[in-house]
This record gives sequence, structure tokens and C-alpha cells, in this order.
Amino acid sequence: MPSLIAFEATARLGSMTAAADEERATQPTISQRIRVLEETLGVPLFDRRGGRLELTAHGERFYREIAPGLKDIQEACEHLIHSSHNPSPSLVIAAGSGFTHLWLLPRLPALKRAFPDRSFRLMPVDRADDPELQAADIAIRFGPYVPQDAAQLVASEAVFPICSPDYARRHRLHKTLTLSVLQQLTLLHQDIKDPRWLDWVQWARLAGMNLAPRDDVFAYHNYALLLNAALAGEGVALGWTPLVGDYLASGELVALGPRVTRKDYGYWLSTKHHRSAIAGPVGDWLIDAAHQPII
Repeated sequence: MPSLIAFEATARLGSMTAAADEERATQPTISQRIRVLEETLGVPLFDRRGGRLELTAHGERFYREIAPGLKDIQEACEHLIHSSHNPSPSLVIAAGSGFTHLWLLPRLPALKRAFPDRSFRLMPVDRADDPELQAADIAIRFGPYVPQDAAQLVASEAVFPICSPDYARRHRLHKTLTLSVLQQLTLLHQDIKDPRWLDWVQWARLAGMNLAPRDDVFAYHNYALLLNAALAGEGVALGWTPLVGDYLASGELVALGPRVTRKDYGYWLSTKHHRSAIAGPVGDWLIDAAHQPII
């Protein structure tokens, strides 16, 4: 079995060194296990000539035939281990407070129906460097793409003005706001000092408008409070997808333009153990749910 695992990891990752890192072994150990497997089978599985490592024809066929079975065996082992020690595996899902309250929490009942054998704990974490975000079974981080992270995109960033339908009617707001119109509106602000998030001045600059900072600014403590103010018709706020998607779909809020995007910015999901049969399917469900209406 160790030889098969070493072969599968090397074939999938394209490198014995990468396979050694994943399996927490050394490169010579992986190489030796593959040698033993080749001697047992009586055929070379890798072409090692020219300093490159490539599968032979026998190796490619063997990989296609064993990979699904090894995955099934691994998942069965993980399920058995978890069920024997913890009949109801508990998963911690950490994300920013806005994402937790406005996106995760409304979808928690559907998540529990999809995984009745698991229990979930949602953890609001706003600092990108918070140790609890790193320790969570599933972490959803907002910000730019980080190449060294094995993270999957949940939703790309799009930022645009939002307000209640009544506020839009009272101020005769059309789809796209101009600088002169913005200067006449009550702009709702959040009191965060985090470079990952846009404020009104930064958003306006990206939208091609030179909006001067205001002195008479009331800043809300968190995004949920700011959104409540927008729902109550107190002014115009900045909306992030997917935080405001449900409110736009229900008609409680309306989206205005222009819409601003930043390259590689969005919500990124990573699992503590990327091959885990417990957390992996939950992460896949969350990513799929980001593209579906709330159930």
C-alpha cells in the first residue's frame, strides 16, 4: 500500500519531491517505494531519462486504473477513523463577520440538511492574520489571490452602491451615479482600517471619480449594522457580492452603478486538510452554493 500511495502521489503531482511533501516523507523514501513497486510489477512506471520524470505508457494506464480505487479506500479509512472517535464530526468554518452573518448563517440550515452526519460551528474572524482563521477546518478569506495558498475562489469581488428602493425613489436615483449626484447623497461608511476593503473615496477613484473626503462622517461598527441602515433608507452604502445578493434578489435593496472590480480580489476558500474526506465535500458544497439561490 505505501508503494501504491507513493506512485499515485508522484504521478498526480509530477514530482517525487512534491509527493514527499504531501505524504510527509523524504524524496528517497518515495523513490524507493516506487522502485519496489516497479520490481514487483516487472515494468518501469516512470521514464527518468534526461533529468525529467514522466510516466511510461504502462505507468499512465496503471495510474488511471488505480487512482479512483485509492481515493475510495482513503475516504473509507478517513470516514471510519472519524466515526470511531467522533460519531458526529464537528467542523469549524471561519470567515469575516459580514460573510458569516449575511451569507453563511442563512445557508446553515441547507448545509445541515446536506450533511446530517456533521455538526458545524461558524466563527466570525475579521483579521486576515487571526490564528483562528488559520486553525479552522474551513476558512473563507477575503482579499487578493495569494499564489502559495491552496485556495479556491468562492466569489469574485464586485463593489457597487446600494440603497433601499424607497431611498432611490425619493432621490430619483438612476442606474448609474455621477459625481455630482454622489456629493448630494448620504453616504454610509464603515469604520474599518483594513486595506483589503474599499471605502467611498477609494471606490470613487476606481470608478473614475474624484470624491473628496467628508468631515461629517458617521462610521458604523460593522458591515451588518451599515447594511441595516441602508435597508432602513438612511442612505447609500457600498455593496459587495455575495454579501448583498440575497437582499437584491428579494428587492429589499437595489443596486446602482458604476460597478467596480479589482483583479484577483474575492472570497477564497481553503481547508485545513485539503484531502480530507470530511471537510473537502463541505467546501465543495459551499462553493456550489455561491452560484445558487438560497434554499
